[in-house]
Amino acid sequence: MIRSTPIKRIFSSLFVVAACLFGMPVNASDPQTQMENKAFKEAVRAVKDKNYGHAIALFEAQAKMPRHDAQHNLAVLLNAGKGRPRNYVEALFWSWQAQLGGIEDAEDLANEIVDLLPPKVTDEVRSRVGEALRARIDANDLKAIPQFANYHLTILAEPDYGNAYIWYSIAAAINLPETSDARDDAESQIDSKNLVELQMKTQTLFDKYKFKPLPTTGKGGKNAS
Repeated sequence: MIRSTPIKRIFSSLFVVAACLFGMPVNASDPQTQMENKAFKEAVRAVKDKNYGHAIALFEAQAKMPRHDAQHNLAVLLNAGKGRPRNYVEALFWSWQAQLGGIEDAEDLANEIVDLLPPKVTDEVRSRVGEALRARIDANDLKAIPQFANYHLTILAEPDYGNAYIWYSIAAAINLPETSDARDDAESQIDSKNLVELQMKTQTLFDKYKFKPLPTTGKGGKNAS
């Protein structure tokens, strides 16, 4: 099925996301964050100037960091075929990661793209997203933990409450915000006879990664070893 989406509507979504996040920088005084914000703004300007190749290169570099607003904007450009040939597979890969990172518009974009792809291809992209999240966890990126839990509920074709429970349990144990309720919600969907086994698996993973609780005011990020 061939789809034609008005470019004006696509880019209005990109600029709305950019404008919202410019107003709410995280650790804006940090030199690294300042540099990232500068590159992000440069990419948005490149889109406005129709220099799509430059924009997509900048967004892609930040998407890999990962910066979730950049992931969404990269997906928008790939979906529109601006700067590179249209690529629904890559657009879906980045839009799902942006969705897990809290970019609400990314979910709508992902849902549109899923309707265009064969189920087998969509499942392959799901697997890639899962692998990307595990790689971030392996690199000690704590923010990936609740995202990986949510991945099992919202990205997989069928919710996997067991694995969601495992990763939300780990997130809650190290004091990542807003994860205790999510853990309890997942637990409510699990048969009580399976809880002991899941909790044992959780402890095994917790020990394997040598996770350490953050201060109660912690916002996540890199967990010092």
